[in-house]
Formats: sequence, C-alpha cells, structure tokens
Amino acid sequence: MSNAWDDMRRAKEESHFDRKNRELLERLAARKAEDKPRLSPVTGKPMEQVHFGEVIVDRCNDSGGIWLDAGELELLINQAADKTNQETGWLNKFLGAVKK
Repeated sequence: MSNAWDDMRRAKEESHFDRKNRELLERLAARKAEDKPRLSPVTGKPMEQVHFGEVIVDRCNDSGGIWLDAGELELLINQAADKTNQETGWLNKFLGAVKK
C-alpha cells in the first residue's frame, strides 16, 4: 500500500517541478524579449558589450567609460591573476602597477 502512496507523492512532486520549470522558462523568454542595450549614464546612448575573457562589461563608445556589474571586478582580477592566463593585457599591466 505504501508503494501507491509513494508513487502518488512522486507524481505530484514531478508535476510541481515541471510546472515551476515551465514558469521559469516563460519568465526567461519574456525577459530576453525585453532585453534592451544599456544606456550610458554619461551620454545616454546605447553602450556596447565587450568581452574580457569570461566577463562581459559595458563600454560607452563616446566617453570611453566602462561599467561593471556586481562581482565583475573580482572576476577580472582573478582572471588576470590566474597562472594559466599570462597574457600581457591592460589588466595585467594595471594590476602590476598597483601591486608595486
């Protein structure tokens, strides 16, 4: 008898999580449809997204300003300090000057 109850409980759980996953996918699709380029706080024009390794930062073409989201600076620092990534880019030069 307990197998029937376990099967029913499992079916309800699966149904619940299937519904939650569908709702999440619908919200993500709606958010993606609304996704607009960020505007520069300096010029008010759309900024471009620039890839620095695994991190995507927003850059204003007119003012040259770069804006980071929460945690992106730490990711850039860790990426530059990584021993397997010894490229001599602007971030490594900057961090070298800061450490001295």
